[in-house]
Amino acid sequence: MQCKLEPFLHKKPLVGIFGAGLSGKGAASLCKALHWSYELLDEKESQSPRFESYGLCIFSPGFAPNHPWKIQAQRAHALCVNELDFAATCFTNPIIAVTGTNGKTSVTELMAQLLQDNGQEALSVGNNGRVLSQAVADAALSDKGVYVCEVSSFQAATLQWFRPICTLWTNFAPDHLDYHGGLKEYFLAKYHLVTLTDGPCICGPSLREWMEHFGMSCPTLQFVEPDAVTNQELTQFPNSFSYGQRENFALIQTYARFKGIDDAIVAHCLTNFKQAPHRLHCCCKTDTVAFWNDSKGTNLHAVKAALESLKHLPHLHWILGGGGKGEVLQGFIDLLNAYPIEQIYLVGETGEQLFEQAHQFHVPVAHCSHLAQVFTQLPQNAPFNLVLSPGFTSWDQFSSYAERGDLFERLAQQYIAAS
Repeated sequence: MQCKLEPFLHKKPLVGIFGAGLSGKGAASLCKALHWSYELLDEKESQSPRFESYGLCIFSPGFAPNHPWKIQAQRAHALCVNELDFAATCFTNPIIAVTGTNGKTSVTELMAQLLQDNGQEALSVGNNGRVLSQAVADAALSDKGVYVCEVSSFQAATLQWFRPICTLWTNFAPDHLDYHGGLKEYFLAKYHLVTLTDGPCICGPSLREWMEHFGMSCPTLQFVEPDAVTNQELTQFPNSFSYGQRENFALIQTYARFKGIDDAIVAHCLTNFKQAPHRLHCCCKTDTVAFWNDSKGTNLHAVKAALESLKHLPHLHWILGGGGKGEVLQGFIDLLNAYPIEQIYLVGETGEQLFEQAHQFHVPVAHCSHLAQVFTQLPQNAPFNLVLSPGFTSWDQFSSYAERGDLFERLAQQYIAAS
């Protein structure tokens, strides 16, 4: 295995890897496969970086552009890259990139499955939890295999060597504004991926409006037509797919038709698709009550998708709130006021802030200090559909959206068992 970044280590042959999560450990595995010396550092530990000794510094996505360690590494004239870029310099396999505010993981998994159903070797990697550098270190694909890579805005913003043969951009909506510093900066981070793509870029229909909003154009962009989304036949899927997956499926179909993949193969792929945990689904129910887990819904766009999916259900009770990312809270108030909701429960850090504006909601609002308290506020001997589609991160009270969703499902099961 060879790496294009090796010349940067001739004078200073030590690699600094910053962040000991999945991406940092994946980068360490790839350094080991290359027989490179490295140091894996994490902010939670007391070890001090030796910036003057590093020829190459690899940063995990969570490190903001102005993080002191990044600034010190740049001042020490080390080459600074993110984990995706590092991995991309170690192989020649084709890459299909997937980005967007919502739906990235679903489209990444769907695209990999579609290629496999079409007789191609493919693997889904990236921000979906299967780290690209780890896959490369493990030689998970042959030289002819395709990496379908989920790319977050954190990763996209600083890419230099990563070169997809195609990019799928699902949608765009306000998110991560605290990290990027503003809406346009967030958009440009994702758009940077388009500029690196050596082939077509297929975008969800909402991207046309955002391109016009920011006064930008790109001749390589191909937009999914709104009719392709509206006309999606999803009768084989559970109720929760009626809105949230339409754009995703239309994106896959558009790519397949562009590449000449038979419609029957596409239909087989979509029919057998199983969404990842904590995306909108009914986790348990009785004849009178139902509990819907959408813990992964961490922004306004995701909440709207859930509302569109469930708006026909009676007695909707909604759990909103969590850790903030610089969002404009008024947008959540206006959104929920536009749908037939019966009761709102505000939780977490932003729940407290939203409760200060409780008078603006058109329905009763309860403030709950923790998720468990919501279940003590539920109506007795009355039907309801309780939805956890919080619109905000879980980091204020949980380690992940998965932990939050798991707790919600346990509480729901306990509620039913006690009824």
